[in-house]
Amino acid sequence: AVVSTQSGHYGRANPEDTPMVNTINVDELLESAGRSIQVEKDVPLTLDMGSLTAYDMQPVEMSKLGQGKARDAFLMNLTRDNTQLLFNSLFSLPSSVVEKVKCVQLPAPTTKLPREKPIPKPKTLTKWEAFAKSKGIQKKKRGRMLYDDVAKEWKPRYGFNKAGGDKEQNWVVEVPENGDPYKDWLGDKEDKKKEKVAKNELQRLKNISKQVKLKSEAINQNVKQVHKSTASLGKFQEKSKEEKKAKEKGKHKKFAPVTGDASSEKEKSLALISKISNSSVSVNKEKAANQELGATIKRSREAERENRANKRRSKMGVKAQTKHFDKKTRQVSRPGKEKSKR
Repeated sequence: AVVSTQSGHYGRANPEDTPMVNTINVDELLESAGRSIQVEKDVPLTLDMGSLTAYDMQPVEMSKLGQGKARDAFLMNLTRDNTQLLFNSLFSLPSSVVEKVKCVQLPAPTTKLPREKPIPKPKTLTKWEAFAKSKGIQKKKRGRMLYDDVAKEWKPRYGFNKAGGDKEQNWVVEVPENGDPYKDWLGDKEDKKKEKVAKNELQRLKNISKQVKLKSEAINQNVKQVHKSTASLGKFQEKSKEEKKAKEKGKHKKFAPVTGDASSEKEKSLALISKISNSSVSVNKEKAANQELGATIKRSREAERENRANKRRSKMGVKAQTKHFDKKTRQVSRPGKEKSKR
C-alpha cells in the first residue's frame, strides 16, 4: 500500500509552482514498527460491518493483563489488532469510485440497537379522514395536467396559468332561469371562491389545534401526576418558566371566609330562618319521629353496654384486692418458714 501526500500552501494557486510529492510505503512502515496487517486470533471476532463494530469474545488471561503501564500496553495492542481485523473486513467489501473517492457499500446491520425515543403514536384523524374511513372512500390521485377546451391545450389543474383560469376566457357567466339579471354574477363567483378557501384554511387550523390540544393535555396530565407524587402533593414543587397551572377537574367546594364583612353571613342566617318558619315548607313528621326513636334506642343500648363493662371491671378489682390481702396475711403469720426458704 502506498500513500502519497502533496505539500503546498493554502490560498490562490500559482501555476508556475510544482507541488512536491512525498511517497510513504505503509508495509515498510509497519514492518519497521514490528506490526503486520495479518492478525491471527484463537477466537475470531464477531463483526457487524453494517454498524462498523467488532466484538472480541476471546477470554483475557489475568496474568497477561498486569497493572499500570503493562496493562495499558496490553490493552493498546489488543485494540490495535481488533481494529486491524475490522479494517481488513472493511476493505474486502465491494467498492466503487465516486468523484475520485473510494466508497464501500456496507451491508445491513445485524446488531439491534434500542431506540432513543419511543415509537411515535399514530396521528389523530381529521374530520374528513374520519368521514372517508367510515364511508369507505379511498383517496384517488388526480393528474396534475388538465385539458382546456377553450385553449385547446393541456394546462395545470392548479396554480399559475391553470385550466379555465384565464379571465379573458371566463368573461361570460350563464345566469340561471330564476336568477336576478342585474346581479354581479362574476363578483359572486369570486366571493364564493374566497369563502371556500377561507373555510378550508379554517378547517386546517382546527385540525392542527386539535392535535396540539391533545398533546398539551397529555403533557399537563403527566406533569400533574409528577407533582402530586411528592410528599407535599406538589405544594412546594418548583415550576418551569413556561409551565401553566394545571386545571383540576371535578367540583370544588367553596367555603365562606371566616373574617371580614359579616353581612353575608347574616343574610344567609335570616334566609335559613325564614325558610324554616315558612309554612309552605313540608316536613315529613313520620320520618322525623322514626329517626328520633332510632337515635333514642341506640343511646340506650350504648348506655347498657357501658354499665355491663363497668360492673365487670369492679368485680375483677374486688377479687384482685382480696387475693392480695390474703397473701399478705399468710406471710405475716409464718415468718420463720419464709426465712428458712430464703
